[in-house]
Amino acid sequence: MISFTIYPEKKSAAFRRIHGMNLAAPITHAGHCRVLSDHLRKLNIPQTRMHDCPLNNPGKMLVDIPCVFPLEHADPFKEENYIFGDTDDYFANTLSYGTTIMYRLGVSIDHSGFAHHTAPPADPSKWVEIASHIIDHYNNGWSNGFHYDIKYWEIWNEADTELPILWKGTWKQFIDFYCFAAKALKSRHPELKIGGPSMAKITSLNGSAFLDFLKGCRDQQAPLDFFTYHQYSDKPQKVIAAPAKIRAVLDEYGFSQTEIHLSEWHYHAGWGSQCDIGRQKKLQQEMVGPHSAAYLAAVLSRFQDEPIDMTHYYTGSTGGGYSLFSNFGEPHCGYYAFDFLNRMMETERIEATVDHPGTTVLAGTAPNGTIYILASCFKTDQDDLAFSLEKGDIRTKHWKLSVIDVDGEKRDLTKDIRFEENRLIFEKASGSMTVFLEFTKP
Repeated sequence: MISFTIYPEKKSAAFRRIHGMNLAAPITHAGHCRVLSDHLRKLNIPQTRMHDCPLNNPGKMLVDIPCVFPLEHADPFKEENYIFGDTDDYFANTLSYGTTIMYRLGVSIDHSGFAHHTAPPADPSKWVEIASHIIDHYNNGWSNGFHYDIKYWEIWNEADTELPILWKGTWKQFIDFYCFAAKALKSRHPELKIGGPSMAKITSLNGSAFLDFLKGCRDQQAPLDFFTYHQYSDKPQKVIAAPAKIRAVLDEYGFSQTEIHLSEWHYHAGWGSQCDIGRQKKLQQEMVGPHSAAYLAAVLSRFQDEPIDMTHYYTGSTGGGYSLFSNFGEPHCGYYAFDFLNRMMETERIEATVDHPGTTVLAGTAPNGTIYILASCFKTDQDDLAFSLEKGDIRTKHWKLSVIDVDGEKRDLTKDIRFEENRLIFEKASGSMTVFLEFTKP
């Protein structure tokens, strides 16, 4: 039996909304966009990272510098050399459902094999000029623009891989480029947060790439208002442990005020060959199934008490296994886990414990006195789950029990639930389950 105990009279640290996303509702089809926007609105997403946007919006010139400023030889001071329309539409819709924006300056990943836009900028000063005009368009009204007050501006993505699909240069070249660009942008826009670099290899926390980047920023006195990294894994404890380790290294190198953002993450059981269709199909099915839902619920629950400032799930849109929705706009399991978590954020946090290492639990009290409980059982054996309150008779309360079951279905459980010794008990099959339990006063 796995036992969860809730302590309604013991207040805990306040919940933090750190459940950000990559990508917004795509704007390539108006009806589809409305459906996904309505779904995303319900999650109260605190921040949306704008990366890989053209890949999710075929035919649209979005976000990437080569999309917004397509003619590299053109004059960056002339308005007519910028194409803002598609990004304007995309941002307007994104902001309409209540989120904020992190703008990734640079380029999307390019799997085509050609990668025409991933080389280090030939003229870093011109690149900064273009980026600065993009900032002015969205924050200061330049070129019939807006006053969106976008605070977070990220420089590039996964250059530490030194892969041509991301960065056709060396890591040393990128560090120098980042330091130059970050200093220049910060001097022009001191009110903004400038950061990066969305490292892909952060799991090697003492590796030379991470330390060399920090040394470069320190020695060149480049701003690093927020540090971004990526982590794809099927081991929640590994992901949960990373922020504390990153915090220690940042502090050691003099970046004690730098925020930590996990700017891409998803349940991922391994990469393998992209050409192995059978393996990829199985992997993508697992990435949107019950393991994925329990995984993200576990990570975000534990992150409440870790030194991390924001996360960006990859992705909050459509797109195979890396998504919250099918290509038809149907929510995958992970969407409902985010919905459960969002409902927890609306409560005052109270203490909760569980006696099993493969599980997590959060609890909170709503203004009307309802107690909400979010529990994740990630890849656990068949067992009984028992929920109890430290004080009060659980049998005198009304209750509602919703789960993302081991078969991937979201359902309300009403049968095969028993009460023993002031505990609500039901059986869980072998696999992963996410539980959302409500206790209300009679």
